[in-house]
Amino acid sequence: MKSFILLASARIVYVVALALTACTLSFAASGTWSSTGTMISARDGHTATILTNGKILAAGGTNNGVALTSAELYNSASGTWASTGSMSTARSHARAVLLPNGSVLVMGGCVNDCLSATTSSAELYNPNTGTFSATGSMVQARSDFAFTLLANGQVLVAGGCTAFDVNGCTTVTSKTEIYDPAAGTWKAAASLRTARYAMTATLIAGGKVLVAGGSTAALDALNSSEIYNPTAKTWTLGAKMVQPRGDFVSITLATGNILFTGGENTSGVSINNAELYNPSTGKFAATGNMTATRVEHTAVLLANGQVLVSGGNNQTVNGATPLASTELYNPATGKWSATGNMSNARAGHTSTVLHNGKVVNAGGSDAVNELDSAEMYTP
Repeated sequence: MKSFILLASARIVYVVALALTACTLSFAASGTWSSTGTMISARDGHTATILTNGKILAAGGTNNGVALTSAELYNSASGTWASTGSMSTARSHARAVLLPNGSVLVMGGCVNDCLSATTSSAELYNPNTGTFSATGSMVQARSDFAFTLLANGQVLVAGGCTAFDVNGCTTVTSKTEIYDPAAGTWKAAASLRTARYAMTATLIAGGKVLVAGGSTAALDALNSSEIYNPTAKTWTLGAKMVQPRGDFVSITLATGNILFTGGENTSGVSINNAELYNPSTGKFAATGNMTATRVEHTAVLLANGQVLVSGGNNQTVNGATPLASTELYNPATGKWSATGNMSNARAGHTSTVLHNGKVVNAGGSDAVNELDSAEMYTP
């Protein structure tokens, strides 16, 4: 009897050990990055949009300092990239948004890697035909602007840089406008109270839009915010951010609060602090600092409610160093924790959440060359 008990106990220990090993392997396979196909063209400063069919449309950007007209599709089922129709206008640092009808509106941007002119042109991508077609041009040529898909399906565009030289943005606009997909036209709207670019615009309760932060033509980071009321068609001053910041990232959490991460301060140096905007109170409040300072990084909301931040530049007065590190924000604790490193350090890339919850990072720059590599994150 005693030997039977010992044998049974040994079997239980063995089964528990196997279970623990399986759990360890399961956790090891998550929170990691793996290669997922090579892009048709290396590109930096492009747009990436998840289509209703689950594919990712990557469009424009720069390669060897030249703006691109080309676009390509990522197929998550095969893990491969394939060419699709080209745009009529080469553009980088443009903006793209998925419209309610399933087409993609690509708008504005720089025509030559942001060394001089910007464009007012806009185009529509049709996933059914794989082609771009012209739509109405914006009232104001611009790049690095903020945009929001309004509750009525129209698109609000605000601010941005209208002219560049070799030292960066020279002219910033306060102009805003609205695109009507039904008519295919743009109409001027009320101007921002403060001209700004490299800021964010987020839809909040009541169909209003919060525009926060950004930079001036003098490259001074802003901490002001303003709110657009689509019913009154006016802008009103909002609360001040905790930290002046430009070229940062914001994302709406499952709670409805908005998380703002990194960017550059008034000295042009990347920062690691983050803050939250509460639409109910209309106030900003500090939250935990990231593990690294980042600018030109990305942030996406995962299915579990956490936020994945990846790459970007660690920027000092002496230059910028691209990062391979990534980290997770936990809204429940307000803290950040490191997760797996990417294979390539990259900034100016795109991050897109697939329908299966995984994340694809594509392109960007490693400070020497534009990248054609893509990586997939498994949460």
